[in-house]
Amino acid sequence: MARSRAWAITILGLCIVGVSDVLSGQAVWFGPAYLMIIGFAAWSLGWREAVGTGLTCLAITLPANGFALYPYGAGVALWNLTVRVLAVLVIIALLDNARKLCERQWLLARTDPLTGALNRQAFFELADSIPYSETWCVLVYADLDGLKRLNDHEGHARGDHGLKAYSTHVKKLIRKDDVFARIGGDEFLVYLAVRDEAAGKTVATRLHQGMNEATAKISAKLRCSIGALILAPGPRTIGRELRIADELMYEAKGVGASLRVATVRDCRGTLYVSPDWSLSRSFGKDETREETEPEESPIAALYEREAGLPPPSGEARDEPTGQVAA
Repeated sequence: MARSRAWAITILGLCIVGVSDVLSGQAVWFGPAYLMIIGFAAWSLGWREAVGTGLTCLAITLPANGFALYPYGAGVALWNLTVRVLAVLVIIALLDNARKLCERQWLLARTDPLTGALNRQAFFELADSIPYSETWCVLVYADLDGLKRLNDHEGHARGDHGLKAYSTHVKKLIRKDDVFARIGGDEFLVYLAVRDEAAGKTVATRLHQGMNEATAKISAKLRCSIGALILAPGPRTIGRELRIADELMYEAKGVGASLRVATVRDCRGTLYVSPDWSLSRSFGKDETREETEPEESPIAALYEREAGLPPPSGEARDEPTGQVAA
């Protein structure tokens, strides 16, 4: 739960229980209700916030009831109050510790132990839960070319070091809230929101350049091929978008540490893919390999399968009624 929402629930609960306690006077004891609010704060916010919530509860209930709930004298009332406060502090400590253990287990189950990046399971969980459908996004599918050769020639320890160094560098290239995951031995994903399509292309270019600068520092055998899919605002099923990004990455890999970029739009459940050939050819081209023609590329065939239209040729054409222009 987001902290803002947890705070809102805690404050709302305090207001409701506090007002009820004041209005009911000494007729009703609200101790269990206060304890529920304190426990919620301990679990969702932390022990400091829970202690503050507990002190607030005490500041509400004492003026409202005084020591009327303790009819056996001031000394007994003070002892009773002290025991209850200590009990609440123990409950806060137990809940806070349990919360931290759950978070640790959650991270262990969803984090790649070698690189510290999220694993495949965590990527799909987060990608489906992040409310990105109303904004432009970039889905980057990166593959480390030459990792097997590095493992074979210099040993797996050297390869593991390369993976760690690469992941550390990528984390510095992206924002803290952007999703970065390792979904295979040498395959990584980056999923982030951008301002518009032009910004998405700029981000893809910078990531491609930054990732290859990182691999060049690690080993001459390592390079990075990227398939970058720019997602227009609209409904998304991250699995199908990931499949297109995978196709783009394999095109880039075929050229050699290149960058392939395409924009995808969803119109009534149909995907319209627009490969940006000019941008893709401008970065990472390997002069020792023959460039794959766009008409024969896998992403062009994928365009035909998904949209039912021929791949874009760069010439203006009329779009069928009700369909988004590629």
